[in-house]
Amino acid sequence: MGTRHLICVKKDNEYKIAQYGQWDGYLDGQGKKILSFLKDKKNIEKLKNNLNKIRFIDDVKDKDLIEAYDKNAPQWSNAPDKRTKEQLHWFETYMTRDLSSDILINIADSSDDSILLRNEIAFAGDSLFCEYAYVIDLDKNTFEIFKGFNKNPLDENDRFYAYKQDGEYHPIKLLKTYDLNKLPTEKQLLKLDKDAE
Repeated sequence: MGTRHLICVKKDNEYKIAQYGQWDGYLDGQGKKILSFLKDKKNIEKLKNNLNKIRFIDDVKDKDLIEAYDKNAPQWSNAPDKRTKEQLHWFETYMTRDLSSDILINIADSSDDSILLRNEIAFAGDSLFCEYAYVIDLDKNTFEIFKGFNKNPLDENDRFYAYKQDGEYHPIKLLKTYDLNKLPTEKQLLKLDKDAE
């Protein structure tokens, strides 16, 4: 089901991952998958170790790379796909909106020398469309869960306050923060939606 969401990882006071996802963003979908990923401490260590390989796309610096990719990618569903093996690997492993929480697994398990991602952090400001967000803050050692459709202003100390957009909706609102060493059960996680009603 198309439930748009954002998955973020923060370390050294900056977002290393801010990935848009298209599918199953609700707690019973990506929420459960991220929780399962985080419950394995080896996953967290592998993720930490590979975060230094990541950088966000720079429209100027990466202009040639993006133009080459766009030239080879099919412009419609029945067009020929001329992407190289490397271009397909990059898209399927790190870029497609279909990845959702698999981005965490792919980065944790990556043997690539560098990882180029799109920075979608501003999507947090669009709570009409950003239905859920999940933030792994490795500086604070926390797992934060956010929900969209927020019509109440945020406090300036709230994580996504700076991403306010014009309109009726405010940035996504924090539902719950968990310590990475005291993660909830699936049942506790799924109860957050009922508690927020």
